[in-house]
Amino acid sequence: VSKPNSDSANIISDWIIEQQNAQSTKGKPVKAPSRNSVAALSKSFDEFRQWVNSNNSTNERKLYEPISQLFCFVASCLKAVYTPSQSVCPRRLVVPFFKPDRKSADGDDDSRVDLYLNLPQLDDYTIGTLITNPPEEENEAPMLADTFAIVEAKSAIQGIGKAMPQLFQYTRGIYNEQYDRRFAWGMAVGGKKVQVVFFGPDYALASDTICVDDASGRAKLVKLLVDWSFCESHRLGYDPAILHNKRLRYYEINVGGEGGPITYYSKGAVISAERLFGRHTRCFIASTAKPGYGATIESEIFIKYAWPEATEDASVDYRDEGRHLQKITKTIEAEPNLDGKCPKYQSGGRVMIDRRVGNEGIKAVEDTSRSILSDGICQQLDDDQDFVNGLRIHKVICMKGVGKPLKELENVFEVICVMADAMECHWEIYQRCKILHRDISTNNILFSGSGSSIKGMLIDFDHAICEDDKNAVRRFERTGTLPFMSINNLEGGKLEHSLLDDWESLLYILCWVGT
Repeated sequence: VSKPNSDSANIISDWIIEQQNAQSTKGKPVKAPSRNSVAALSKSFDEFRQWVNSNNSTNERKLYEPISQLFCFVASCLKAVYTPSQSVCPRRLVVPFFKPDRKSADGDDDSRVDLYLNLPQLDDYTIGTLITNPPEEENEAPMLADTFAIVEAKSAIQGIGKAMPQLFQYTRGIYNEQYDRRFAWGMAVGGKKVQVVFFGPDYALASDTICVDDASGRAKLVKLLVDWSFCESHRLGYDPAILHNKRLRYYEINVGGEGGPITYYSKGAVISAERLFGRHTRCFIASTAKPGYGATIESEIFIKYAWPEATEDASVDYRDEGRHLQKITKTIEAEPNLDGKCPKYQSGGRVMIDRRVGNEGIKAVEDTSRSILSDGICQQLDDDQDFVNGLRIHKVICMKGVGKPLKELENVFEVICVMADAMECHWEIYQRCKILHRDISTNNILFSGSGSSIKGMLIDFDHAICEDDKNAVRRFERTGTLPFMSINNLEGGKLEHSLLDDWESLLYILCWVGT
């Protein structure tokens, strides 16, 4: 950080010995680092200096390797100083994929990302490398599913402003491919200037510009990489309640309930977050039975995660889908004709994250768009802004009732039966619970069975409102899915959303499905 133009090999060797002495707990003399380790670190250091000493006309492609070597150098230093046997050591390292400017193997377009940052464990990393394990093929592509953050770089002339739009566009793919991401990180580089970006549920927060040709700027960047290496996974944006078993290829999902947490198992999300900001709805079909390698998971429970807008006080959160489903479930239990036509609430609520709160120790804190900023995020960005006006709260619902999408219906008879069932359910729920759905669309009507035993199901009460909640937000707000919204709703009319608006949406669904 402080001596980028000095003799790197001697400085690195002396520094490693000094740090190893400081970390030693047994009082024994610390051996000098190996020549190979010093040589690898020195090589990374020298290549990183090319970025520090680059000029304004440097082509962006020539920046990829020097930028990569900064991450490699910091990771290698941590590997050289710490060992897993120590009481305090990095939880992970931050290292780029071994080849820059690549298309991802699992992306939904042909975009080429400049640098993919991965998180290898300390034991899996070799000093001086950009990969955890050598690829089987030279043309092996990176995976967004394994990417912690994306780095987009431009020449000094183009500047950070040119890198930002691409960073926003490509980070969307991380949300789409990673079912356990709560928020994301990224970096935009323009020449020797860097901005670190934090992507929250409905906002992005960028750091002040960091200059790598200045010692204080390099110190900030290195400190951030070290923070990322040591901090808890939830501060990187991962949900600790969703664990991915890559070897056996399933997800372990822990959901809190009245009798304690319940563990479910799923092969992956059937609905993933497709946008950079918003609700980030993800849905899993899961079971309580732990699967073996490659085994299928029987449909048992439907789990839904989302970040809806909500009130801080749960008692007055009148738009809460779980609240509506609990009321509906109690009602339809006594109505056998509605069985299977609406999901039944099992458990759920607001997601809680165990984290350290000041001097109070570890506490369970509600996961919200505001609370994540108080979890050391602003400190990592060297920013004290408190700008979040709205509030999104991370919620989970477990329910029984799994169906198929309307596009899999085979004939007109099935379409009519499914629509009739769904709207019968809509009518009964309104009559008995005073809950108005307000988002009748192709995504929210499913079916089960086939032929004469086919049955329609009405789902997704995200936008529903209960007329018995006198203090709830009034119904003239614009809600629904755009192709199926009523004319009054679409044009923002002053008439409150009513049953007729939902029935008008049904007509548009019939036109949509029938064409």
